[in-house]
Amino acid sequence: MKVIHILSYLSAMLVATAAAKKSCAPFPDSMEIFTSGFEEPAPPLVKSSYNTSFLQHKWNANLSHITSGYIYNLPKQNLVISNEAYDGNLAASTFNYANISKDGLVDNTIIYIPIDGNDTNSESYRGYVNPGFPLIKDDFLVSNGASYGGLVRRELLPDKVASWKIMYQGSIPVTVYVDSCDVVVGYDFFSPYLRTYVITMYFNTQTA
Repeated sequence: MKVIHILSYLSAMLVATAAAKKSCAPFPDSMEIFTSGFEEPAPPLVKSSYNTSFLQHKWNANLSHITSGYIYNLPKQNLVISNEAYDGNLAASTFNYANISKDGLVDNTIIYIPIDGNDTNSESYRGYVNPGFPLIKDDFLVSNGASYGGLVRRELLPDKVASWKIMYQGSIPVTVYVDSCDVVVGYDFFSPYLRTYVITMYFNTQTA
């Protein structure tokens, strides 16, 4: 029920800002899968320098974790910065993709700021993690050999978007959603370990 309320609120925000959104040419009819004129498109280069509001839900056999906030995707600096709110806490997290361990984990610095309860002292952590926020570069789809999955509808977005399937890091199945302006508007991925699934939705995205 909480998720429904969150989505309803965010949808209202999108209606209010729709007029300010830059319009792009719609997807061609040839990208509709069940048409006689279908032709498999090549994966596009995406606009990778962006900042965006997001809503993410991660769940598995042991947890259900919903967070929302703001992401800065900074490919030239090899950084992803995520400012989040969840479970009565605020968190500022920086993923430094220029510093990756031999196991493929990413250097992560995070500051937690509790806003519930009597103890509001911040806590910090630094370590190597397997992040839920990938660094998306211009050739993210091309370099990962993306396969086209058709045009689909996503909550929080008014128009259909293209879905692209990749194997991230050669082992994680990811579906990346891209609008007709070649802007990433979200992604889903799963891992068989603990039957984990993650949905990430972008809205009010601004590109450089």
